[in-house]
Amino acid sequence: MADTVIEIDPSELSPMQREVNRGLMVAFINAGLLHRAHLDVRRSIVLYDESATFAYATDELPSDNQLKALYESSGVRYWSRGC
Repeated sequence: MADTVIEIDPSELSPMQREVNRGLMVAFINAGLLHRAHLDVRRSIVLYDESATFAYATDELPSDNQLKALYESSGVRYWSRGC
């Protein structure tokens, strides 16, 4: 098992999981619209928990060290570009 957050291909998730993730990301953006309006469901870096469910989004991929720290200190296990 990896000791860092690993990349996944969201197209390999089930259609239902992709739809849930899109909805969660839209809700995440809308909850902080002034600070998150720059995020895009298709292009932003998306972070997921161990069940590949949306957890957080950012505009830049965290560094390798940051990905390791996320793995160790949170439930984040996967990332992708867009969801």
